[in-house]
Amino acid sequence: MIEIARFADVYEAEIAAARLRADGFTPTLGGAEHAKADPLILQALGWIRLSVPDKEAILAKARLAALRSGSEAIADEGDTGSDGVAPDRNLPARLTLGAMVLAFFGLLAGR
Repeated sequence: MIEIARFADVYEAEIAAARLRADGFTPTLGGAEHAKADPLILQALGWIRLSVPDKEAILAKARLAALRSGSEAIADEGDTGSDGVAPDRNLPARLTLGAMVLAFFGLLAGR
């Protein structure tokens, strides 16, 4: 087994290992179970170690680098309308806050 990466976050390591498994690799995580049981031991363990068999190391390392670079990120086409402008996702929250402020001042005026 060859170590191809180390992670400071056990869940990030789990995601990377799961993605490599989905791509046909056979990764193992060293220290993940200990870190889940006691997160304070993570640094003493030397972080979470992602390892693969020797014959998979070069391809798995390249695959992990491609994933980390974001080269396979999927653009969310729902982020822009037909006019190319992104919708205001905070509008409902602002309307609710505005209604609450108006109600508050209405209550104060009614006293």
